Amino acid sequence: MASTLRVVDFADKIIDKIVHFKLIIMADSFFLWIGTEPKLLNMALAMPAKYGSTPSSTTLIGTTKSEANSSILAQKLAKRFSRQVFVSCSIPYDQQLSLEMEKRLSQELGTLLS
Repeated sequence: MASTLRVVDFADKIIDKIVHFKLIIMADSFFLWIGTEPKLLNMALAMPAKYGSTPSSTTLIGTTKSEANSSILAQKLAKRFSRQVFVSCSIPYDQQLSLEMEKRLSQELGTLLS
């Protein structure tokens, strides 16, 4: 039986930071970690909604505002790829950095999940 688990690592300099990405792609879902240091500070889960267009999401790990990035990104990805998505984003929110991160991530995910 072929493996349905794939692990992908990549990094890129975004604005002035080296941002690391780790993807664990499973049959019907994926886990995404984004950070500048090897720390898992929070985790959110989002799933496509059966009725409606906004994916359902919840925070699994984390109790501060830092998990808001993870939750928002998980919802965007669940909607775009129609999959269950786990996200841990350990980078403090910065609008420009977040936009550039999402662009880079979209390039990679578009190739991997199509």
